Amino acid sequence: MLKKIALLVGLLSLTALGGCAIVAGDTVMGYESGKFVYHDGSLESVYKYPLEQVWDAARKAVTDLKASDVVWDRKIEKGTIDAVLYEEKVKITVVYLTRSDTSVSVRVGTAGSNVGAKYVHDRIEANLKK
Repeated sequence: MLKKIALLVGLLSLTALGGCAIVAGDTVMGYESGKFVYHDGSLESVYKYPLEQVWDAARKAVTDLKASDVVWDRKIEKGTIDAVLYEEKVKITVVYLTRSDTSVSVRVGTAGSNVGAKYVHDRIEANLKK
């Protein structure tokens, strides 16, 4: 009996470490390794860089990926990039949080592709580290 309980606790722990998704009605929210939050089709992360640096990294990522139909909209505290990547609509929203923290939300496709959004986030992060 003790072995079964230990196995059950171990399996539940593995699920928590790998990520989690919560569905409530038509809203889906989850997290991945403490860095990303997945909410209603958008993958969101906070970067420890100023808004200007993150905005430039996002623009470079979209340019490097050879996006088409790109529309840039930049305001003082936030900016959005709408584009088409590999026949999928992509929306990147960059929002000022503090002097050194910036939130980036990426939505790929109509329903939201977690994998596609993670790919765009990886490109943004790579540009920030250059």
